[in-house]
Amino acid sequence: MVLCDRGVIARVAKSEAVAIAGGSAMVLANTGPGSLNADLHSVPSVHVDQASGDAIRTYVTTDGDPTGYLTPRISGSDPDAPQVAAFSSRGPLQASSDLLKPDIMAPGVDVLAAVSPVEGGRDFDFLSGTSMSSPHIAGLAAVVKSAHPDWSPMMIKSALMTSSEDTVATPFAEGTGHVVPTAAIDPGLVYDSGFLDWFGFLCGTGQLASSACSVLQIDPSDLNTPNITVGELAGSQTVSRTVTNVGPAGTYNVSVETPPGIDVTVSPSSLTLAEGESASYEVTFTATAAAVLEDYAFGNLTWSDGTRNVRSALVVRPFQLAAPTEVAGAGAAGSLGFDVEFGYTGAYTAAPHGLEPAGLTDGNVVDDPANDINTALATGVGVTFEFVSVPAGTAYARFSLFDDYTDGNDDLDLYVFYQNGAFVGGSGSPTSAEQVNVPFPAPGTYIVVVHGWQTDGPDANYTLFDWSVPGTPGTGTYPLVIDSAPASAVLGSSGTVEVSWDVSSDPATTGRKYLGAVSHSDGSGLIGLTLVGIEDE
Repeated sequence: MVLCDRGVIARVAKSEAVAIAGGSAMVLANTGPGSLNADLHSVPSVHVDQASGDAIRTYVTTDGDPTGYLTPRISGSDPDAPQVAAFSSRGPLQASSDLLKPDIMAPGVDVLAAVSPVEGGRDFDFLSGTSMSSPHIAGLAAVVKSAHPDWSPMMIKSALMTSSEDTVATPFAEGTGHVVPTAAIDPGLVYDSGFLDWFGFLCGTGQLASSACSVLQIDPSDLNTPNITVGELAGSQTVSRTVTNVGPAGTYNVSVETPPGIDVTVSPSSLTLAEGESASYEVTFTATAAAVLEDYAFGNLTWSDGTRNVRSALVVRPFQLAAPTEVAGAGAAGSLGFDVEFGYTGAYTAAPHGLEPAGLTDGNVVDDPANDINTALATGVGVTFEFVSVPAGTAYARFSLFDDYTDGNDDLDLYVFYQNGAFVGGSGSPTSAEQVNVPFPAPGTYIVVVHGWQTDGPDANYTLFDWSVPGTPGTGTYPLVIDSAPASAVLGSSGTVEVSWDVSSDPATTGRKYLGAVSHSDGSGLIGLTLVGIEDE
């Protein structure tokens, strides 16, 4: 019997090697946290966790005549199930802290599935990953659709989510929980949303610039999803939801498992609905003195009619201050305002930094025939290296490409490295609109790699933009002025910061894009930064 460490070689390849060498069995041991898998091996095999593997390894290497055997398991306690696999993706969602991902979990480890005989000569194998869990959800959604052909996709999604089983994992691992197929057929209440709801959500996150946003924009936390997430809770926030009764007429009462350090109030606390009737309710979250700032807190909200339980995950992250990450203005001179919300009571100061004009570097990059950054970096084909100096005392560095500053319909990507070669960040959208941000960067020369992922000819001309926003308040090439700001912070209150600028003296005729910032400080130091981007093209 051979003890094998799990590693880069395929698990089944290890047992095949044992068989070729004349071994009769294998113990496959994890060398770190990881899943335990039931593969189809070439010899009788057992897969054990790191602790068991370490104990077996100690026995094998210290006993003068180690022996062992494998027997079919016929008794013993089962571990808690279901559990989230170690390799499963976790939240939070990077695109918005006000939307919980994942939504739900489903079987995805060692699922017996049909495979092509070309691989291994088998018709079936044990497969893992989203390739298994996604078909489970898709198939179950089809089952719900067959029972309710008039339901929208979001109603079906809601039914699967709110009727799921809560596990020991956090919502960032399980979403609402593990799917329960039969319960989704009769969920009681559903949360529906459509195109305009999601359009308003994108407006609210700042990811969509449209004149329609002035009408459709919503707070991202108000998107009518089953789960409720407040990514930046400064003091108190009220979130709204609408449910539709898809079951018989009845009364639903609410119960709440409150997130630690957060008070939760639901109004109304009871909903009496006819079949097909909809109603709205509000949830108010208030941070208490026990709240741990900038840490996520989890809970649950459940509506029940005594038979059906409609559960939503609650995810709240209390903050000392809630302020926009970035605001934008236009014109050589002008002003703008933005709101800040306070999660504390005490001193508050808003201070200006910049504005700084963009540093402009014109360059050329040839097309990468491999369309792969790793290949391009290894061969030097399809990449151009630019070197940008970031001075000491910089509060924020930004490196950008723009579609309007290439010579055609090109898809260029951007990667940034420290001068020692350490990776800083990358941006690879389907266009040439790329941006890499570095808050409070170390001073020095940065290596900026422009990648010709797909040029519309043999090469592309581009202009690389870079900014270094000074960390010292009141400094910068062109003044950013704080016209008004709250004099102090009061827990749960909000105020408006008004700023103005004048860059009319800039002699540049192109590339007139400026970046500055407003720093937010309490009595002990910096608590936040709002970038201010100005364009005067």
